[in-house]
Amino acid sequence: MFENLTKSISGAFSKIRGKKVLSDKDIEESLLTIKEALLSADVSLEAANKFLEEAKSRALGKNKLEGVDPSNQFIADVNDTLISMIGEGESGLKLEPIEKTTITLLFGLQGSGKTTTSAKLAKYYKEKRRVLLVGLDVHRPAAMEQLSVLAKEINIPCHIDIKEKKPYKILKKALAIAKKEQYNLILVDTAGRLEIDEEMMLELRRVVNTTNVTEKLLVVDSTAGQSVYDVAKSFQSNIGIDGVILTKFDSGVRGGAALSLKYATGSSVRFVGTGEHLEDIDVFDAKRVAGQILGMGDIVKLVEKAKAAISEKEAEEMLKKVIENNFDYNDFLKQIEATAKMGGISKMSSMIPGMGNIDSDLISREEAKFSKYKAIIQSMTKKERLALFPLNNSRKMRIAKGSGQSLFEVNQLIKQFSMMKNMMGSSKKMDKLAKSLENMGMSIDDLNKLM
Repeated sequence: MFENLTKSISGAFSKIRGKKVLSDKDIEESLLTIKEALLSADVSLEAANKFLEEAKSRALGKNKLEGVDPSNQFIADVNDTLISMIGEGESGLKLEPIEKTTITLLFGLQGSGKTTTSAKLAKYYKEKRRVLLVGLDVHRPAAMEQLSVLAKEINIPCHIDIKEKKPYKILKKALAIAKKEQYNLILVDTAGRLEIDEEMMLELRRVVNTTNVTEKLLVVDSTAGQSVYDVAKSFQSNIGIDGVILTKFDSGVRGGAALSLKYATGSSVRFVGTGEHLEDIDVFDAKRVAGQILGMGDIVKLVEKAKAAISEKEAEEMLKKVIENNFDYNDFLKQIEATAKMGGISKMSSMIPGMGNIDSDLISREEAKFSKYKAIIQSMTKKERLALFPLNNSRKMRIAKGSGQSLFEVNQLIKQFSMMKNMMGSSKKMDKLAKSLENMGMSIDDLNKLM
């Protein structure tokens, strides 16, 4: 979600990269550029100023480390400041010992995603705790019904009461049920408002005073821009905030909310919502987010997504086929589907260091091309997918018609598939050559020197 911010910061770094000496002026100019980029990304002015102040204190007048490139040292200082700004505190929920009951209260403005987030957290902790979902939105019965539907989807018990109009009474009854049924994690979805008002705060305070809440988490829409900062400060002063959950963190917005909230609340971000599905929630990691912002990618997340997209057995089978040069259209289709499961080329490229600045139009064209390739392969017969014989014109025309694509696009797929297969064959030959040379006590480099 930080594409524009990453581009601006990368531009600031490019002006100083490679310099043997960085003057105070170089550092101050770079930091001012970064501050402007933060403001453009919807970071609050107060948070941006504090970033500038802290980054200056880290970078200016500092003894330079011997053997370390000055620009790399400066980038490291900016990275450390970003981590401090985002908040490297607790992640995940604060859980009581398993024999005690953890009560987590979720609140925020209407439309921030509290209800879905409550269900996501229930699914996330389902294997670790006995979870009970509780709906307190007495102003919007549809929200309680939604929570009930989501709870059934993930097989989690849910307590709602459409007739009761006092939220604290619903919570009291839920606590009694939890004690009787031995639920040890209660996730409470409270009512939201289109804007903060005194009635909302009074209602929340009464709910908080009903029991010993373990922690109070503010749910914030990442796309809300600078208004998030004022909303967070208001909740902090009226109710108190122990942590923050950011929804829609996968969206293409500017992302300033994520960077302002620590300064607004003094509390760290605990979770981020990364998609529409109930499994799309991640524990927040400040170091990884700072790495993404600075264009360092997020290899850890990429590996996690790869493991979720393709099983270890499937990966081993694929590797064996590549080694034996038996790669076929079925394997190509699996690769396309795995890429889609991982969020597509755009998400994958944002996680790879140095690839975050690739032209978005180019990525869109590539993703559209793979979507067409998928349709073409799915229109092939089982025998055709095995790639045991060349496809004649008649077969190509039939495949084009069945997939709704042009003959040109079918030929493009065949061409790309052939190139991939040839590359795999070449790498196999190189591996054989390397092993033969190794048996002779030589390497490929040694062979190159003799030629």
